[in-house]
Amino acid sequence: MITNFIKYKVRPDDSLSSIAARIHISENDLKAFHNQNCGKMNKLFVNNLKGIEFILIPTHFISEEKQKLQQQKLLPPPNYFLKFHFDMYSVEEYFEQSENKNLKFNYKINLNIKEEKENFIAEIHVKNLAKNNATPDDKVSSLALDCMKSLYPILYKTSLNGKIESFSKHQRLIEKFKEKRNDIEDFYVGEISQKYLNTFEKDISDEDYFFRQMQSNLLYQVLFPNLEWFHKKSPWKEKFYIQINSFPLEFSFQTEQLFEDSELVETKMTGTLSENCSLRELLKGIRIEDEDIQNNINAEIIIQYFTYKTTKQLREIKSSVNIWHQNQLFQKHQLQITQN
Repeated sequence: MITNFIKYKVRPDDSLSSIAARIHISENDLKAFHNQNCGKMNKLFVNNLKGIEFILIPTHFISEEKQKLQQQKLLPPPNYFLKFHFDMYSVEEYFEQSENKNLKFNYKINLNIKEEKENFIAEIHVKNLAKNNATPDDKVSSLALDCMKSLYPILYKTSLNGKIESFSKHQRLIEKFKEKRNDIEDFYVGEISQKYLNTFEKDISDEDYFFRQMQSNLLYQVLFPNLEWFHKKSPWKEKFYIQINSFPLEFSFQTEQLFEDSELVETKMTGTLSENCSLRELLKGIRIEDEDIQNNINAEIIIQYFTYKTTKQLREIKSSVNIWHQNQLFQKHQLQITQN
């Protein structure tokens, strides 16, 4: 709201409604404007002007309704568009667990988004991974990384609103791993390595299972949001994964926006768990019949998106998933994604 105004002398035949009509704003907006800017002058408490000598009239005024419409135009559209993502992001991922050592991961994400018929194809390459500020050097971690590296870039189809919904060319993932498996086997010898490679090939060959693994990762859920989230006006319920390789749980979400920054809009999503789930069910990834309600968890999701007002592109994401069990924090998972 712009506070330029003139000090208007009230005439005997004036009313708040007649003045408001002449300057094309509502009575409530005019009353609110005067009261916010009048200082020691008489405030308007009712809609008649009895006893009021002067009233402040805005020379430029944006009503709350019009202001909301203007703000909506600063948000990304509800359908995905080609330049929403930048080509590269830096990621910092942090796990704090009650019974385990805290872990921090840093890595880069390269994105190449292409339009294909009615879909977009997201080509994703994860690289330069560091664990607790060092390159993982134990045999199991190194083998796991090399197996995943053999698949990159991984191609996903996205829905019209931007969420990843399936692999693109899944069979090609299997072929790439088979082509590079001999090289991996030359470096990682022994029965344990063979078992891991066999299991990895089996897992990626099951398209539904492997996609659920990737989809349950917090990274992919927040990096590829449903762009309709940015336009939610009232609370809603939606399924969300809070544990990798588990099942999604229903959360009650709400969205709010901040427009104070000159360049960026902050869209904040907050979700609270709205269905029963025990810690054992969450970790096993299956429902357990007659599970004790005392083992149920509480969980909260907070996701902050920072998008440019002019281009609507995604600048940064800050997210956290907190899980409590028996009133104690069981796990905190934080993820920050920043445009390079």
